[in-house]
Amino acid sequence: MTLTEYAWGYAIRREWPDGTHDLFGFTADAATVTRRLNRDQGFWRSGPVRPAAVYVVPANAADVGAHPVDGCRRSGCPDSPKRGQR
Repeated sequence: MTLTEYAWGYAIRREWPDGTHDLFGFTADAATVTRRLNRDQGFWRSGPVRPAAVYVVPANAADVGAHPVDGCRRSGCPDSPKRGQR
């Protein structure tokens, strides 16, 4: 086992209308993930292509690091929004 297998924190999950998702931006700091979430939501807000949802999930560093860059449909990826986040 490596240290990243034990590292828990937060990541951003971006859901797309076609059912795929992205998982990125792992950090153990809640303030950092909140800033990243706000920046990501702001980026997509005015564009012609928008994700169906963008939210924070509790995640393991190893899962985020091994996650496909785009187009993931795996059901085992972290997907429960962190309470209190949007």
